Amino acid sequence: MTDIRIYQIDLDRDHDGVAFEPYASLSRWQDSPDVNASLYETVFKGEIEAKDIEDIYRIFNTEKPEGYEGRSLSVSDVVEIVKSDDIRPGFYYCDSIGFKIIPFEAELAQEMREKNITVVMLEPGKVARTAVIGSSLEDLQKAVGGCIEAFYPFEEEVCIVCNDEGKMNGMSPCRAVYGEDGKMMDIIFGPCFICDCSGENFGSLSQDQIKRYTEQFRNPERYYRIDGDIKAVSYEPKVTDLAR
Repeated sequence: MTDIRIYQIDLDRDHDGVAFEPYASLSRWQDSPDVNASLYETVFKGEIEAKDIEDIYRIFNTEKPEGYEGRSLSVSDVVEIVKSDDIRPGFYYCDSIGFKIIPFEAELAQEMREKNITVVMLEPGKVARTAVIGSSLEDLQKAVGGCIEAFYPFEEEVCIVCNDEGKMNGMSPCRAVYGEDGKMMDIIFGPCFICDCSGENFGSLSQDQIKRYTEQFRNPERYYRIDGDIKAVSYEPKVTDLAR
């Protein structure tokens, strides 16, 4: 058996467009000719039956291991041979022709993020609901209707992701957020969602967290200014509101 790791470029962070580029072309697109490990995420860890590096290429193109969610092995991917009786340990860059042994700072690579994450979705005028959304930047932006901003009002590693221009672009108020002292910290404008933020990428909430945050933020709110302070009053939306 051969113990391997496979690293692939996270396309959302590939601002220089080096994904799928041959090794010799890297310096054309970035400041350095070296492989930037911080662009990569770990998409596979495990043991497979492989006698040589070409075996690994074939397996991850035609016989992908069960549960593998990475792309088919292609140019710019990096294969790490951790332990093998047949293949020299090291890092192998998948080039346009064959593989090239390279230096690679694997500790800079991120863990592969979930393709979809389970969150608590909050929307103006609607009750809180569980939602499954894509984890790509484009999917996250779509969920909140624009550029995202993370807000960290909770003690545990959970955050609220909202539209960073929700207040300025005229979105409706959604939910108030309070500090430990019970005082209102802020009001989130526009749709937002609550998710896990314990790792390098946004992740799914646990079932317990889904239950707690759905209950905590269940009903939409209206806001009033009383004696100079803004007060939030939750209300039960009408059936016609829920259908919108």
